[in-house]
Amino acid sequence: MTRPFPKALTLLLGLGLALAQPAWERAESLFKAGEYAQAALAYEEVLAQDYGRFAAHLGLGVSLFRLGRLEEARFAFDQMVRVFPDRYEGHYNLGQVYLRLGKPKEAAEAFAKAAELSPTEEAYLGWATALTQAEQAKEAAEVLRRGLTPERSPAYHLALAQALYAAGRRAEAVPVLYGLLNREPRMAEGWDLLARILAEEGLRERALRELDRGLGAVEGKARARLLLRKALLSPRPEPLLREAYALDPSLWEAAYLLGQARLEAGDPKGALGFLLSAYRTSPEPQVALALAVAYLRLKDYRNAYRYAEEAGPPGGFLKAQAAYALGRREEALGLLEGMSSPEAQALRGTLLLEMGRLEEALALLRPLYASGRDPGVGVNLAAALVGLGRFGEAEMVLREVLAKAPKQAAAWYNLALALRGLGRQAEAERALAQAAALGSREAQALLRR
Repeated sequence: MTRPFPKALTLLLGLGLALAQPAWERAESLFKAGEYAQAALAYEEVLAQDYGRFAAHLGLGVSLFRLGRLEEARFAFDQMVRVFPDRYEGHYNLGQVYLRLGKPKEAAEAFAKAAELSPTEEAYLGWATALTQAEQAKEAAEVLRRGLTPERSPAYHLALAQALYAAGRRAEAVPVLYGLLNREPRMAEGWDLLARILAEEGLRERALRELDRGLGAVEGKARARLLLRKALLSPRPEPLLREAYALDPSLWEAAYLLGQARLEAGDPKGALGFLLSAYRTSPEPQVALALAVAYLRLKDYRNAYRYAEEAGPPGGFLKAQAAYALGRREEALGLLEGMSSPEAQALRGTLLLEMGRLEEALALLRPLYASGRDPGVGVNLAAALVGLGRFGEAEMVLREVLAKAPKQAAAWYNLALALRGLGRQAEAERALAQAAALGSREAQALLRR
């Protein structure tokens, strides 16, 4: 996955000018020592004496930011831009605080003003980051285009390419990436995005060749990202995923895909190590979903329930399955409400049947069986019919089921009950014996009586 822009942009300090006053000296000393709570109080004291002291406004805002007191920091920098509307630092730092507060629209406005006052790289990157968070990818790309100058860093060019890609302008991102990689060939994220774009344009072989070029230039842990991308484009991904994971165990996507591969190979126990590693690094919903599947297959229903819940809405059916396996039928039935997949409807039918709500079970299972002729659904439909005393209909369904699945023990057992209900005792005994031979405990118990 590509990250749109650098993880974080630093606050501007600009506290170089020490003034002679004791209050100011104390504030600066406390700030340099990392005593931000006391420094904030000292800066407030300075401002109480002279509210036009630029560096005191700045020191107060930065101290509060570093303490995580974001609303107070926002107020401090808002005051700073009101007193010093033509100073870059206040607008830039206000933008940073708004980003941390999850207010990208306000952050974009602050960064735009900062860029207007001083068109620095960091101001344009902050502005584009805010626009991206506000889901304005096209505007973010335009901002970075506008701020592009020959002296911009490789990180800026990468951010521009990522913004163009996010805006759906893949073809425009390609020349930016080639220019970047010719200048800085060790930038793994550039090779990764280039290969991704080429693959999405249908140029899979070219993408693989570019990845090999990147692997020849990139060293160390950063190679893992390129190996992961190559695995996604290769017919035999597992060796590449293992190499990527060995290089960088924190690359959660590689661990997740290795876990998925183990699940698909029918090895849920082998999948757990990879999936848990991925989840510890990045608790993504799809990782939680895979963990729920693995634990469900291993019959660890408590953990299956936990991770299905962590997965959110996509884990709803798995959560219902786990609740059912834990004996929480009412909860499972509630979780299935509104789910229309055949699997969910089949489980709902099972629950209604077990809870003795036979008419409801029959109303649900009859059309479900008619649409797919699934033997498991047919057995439950027949069980509902038997429970309601409709033995002839049950026999017809069960004969059809057994024609498809002759080793279905539950079908033979229910057939025995239906035949008994019809007074055909000898046939019922033969069906019961067949069910017992196939492992039906209910049939075995009846035969022992």
